[in-house]
Amino acid sequence: MINMNKVVDLFLKLVQIDCPSGHEHGMINYVKNWLDKIGLNYQVDSKGNILAKKPGIGPPILFCTHMDTVEPGRGIEPVVVDNKIIKSSEKTILGADNKVAIASLMIAVEESQSLKSFELLFTVNEENGDGLSKFPFDWVKSKIGFTFDSIKPIGSIILRSPYICLFEAEFNGKASHSSTPENGINALIPAINAIKKIKVGKLDKGETTINIGLINGGTGVNVIPEKVMIKGEIRSYQKKLFGHHLANIKSALKESKFTTSGFAHGYCHKKTSGLIKKVNRIYDSLNIKPQYYSHSAVSDANILNFKGIEVINLGDGVKNAHTVNEQIKVIDLAKLNSIICKILRAL
Repeated sequence: MINMNKVVDLFLKLVQIDCPSGHEHGMINYVKNWLDKIGLNYQVDSKGNILAKKPGIGPPILFCTHMDTVEPGRGIEPVVVDNKIIKSSEKTILGADNKVAIASLMIAVEESQSLKSFELLFTVNEENGDGLSKFPFDWVKSKIGFTFDSIKPIGSIILRSPYICLFEAEFNGKASHSSTPENGINALIPAINAIKKIKVGKLDKGETTINIGLINGGTGVNVIPEKVMIKGEIRSYQKKLFGHHLANIKSALKESKFTTSGFAHGYCHKKTSGLIKKVNRIYDSLNIKPQYYSHSAVSDANILNFKGIEVINLGDGVKNAHTVNEQIKVIDLAKLNSIICKILRAL
């Protein structure tokens, strides 16, 4: 952890670069300038995703981090408490998701003496799940890789991530004054009937979750609602279950204008995989206890695994991400840097 001060200083600098999803220009320029400075060749796709390559010995390893943050993520003022914890000023997020990974990776690359080959992928719009949707994956030569984008303790290994999509249903009727309901068609009635047919919550012994989170409609208490909108999501760790429930939801909402968006492929890693065994050996060498999780969130790892790259998502040590209480311990930031350094040297 000899690079603790360097990692902390860089992290504090990075979080002050505004880069909410769709507005990552500042971070894109910073990363490009950094790559020019250290002499790595890189390519930039039409959306701003950056892939850099370091030639060397053996097959390359991919390291993926995302450059965007959620809102409120502008004008971030990091606060260091007793040289132990870095937190937000509680007016914005901190942006530790995913800048702890970017800072740790940059310092590791700068100080690595490894002769091994690797690739660095810096992505945009990860928080909205759209950054890599049109990425030219033929650029990538790595068959294995890592992301550090799980809001879990240092030492965490994410074994699974679900198939997921959002669904939206629009029910249309005809407005009229409430005193003459016979002149209108109440869009709320078919919406209510449809919702009754959809099971929500945890299903399939925890393998699936379904939620309806938004219901909007109507213009006034004395007006028959002409339009009602329902929005929800479905997540499942098993592809067959995901398809089954999605078909049931579509059938239940058949009287509506039904659309889906935000689809992501799920993935599953086994504890016995060769790559995870190597991660465990690295953790052991750093006296870090491995912890395994089936994660409910998605990340760039979902699409990377779908594209045939065995990518493991590791815990980044961040707490309370996506909130104004976001923070990370200085020691955890240093540990993340040490893990990446070890991966560069050992794999």
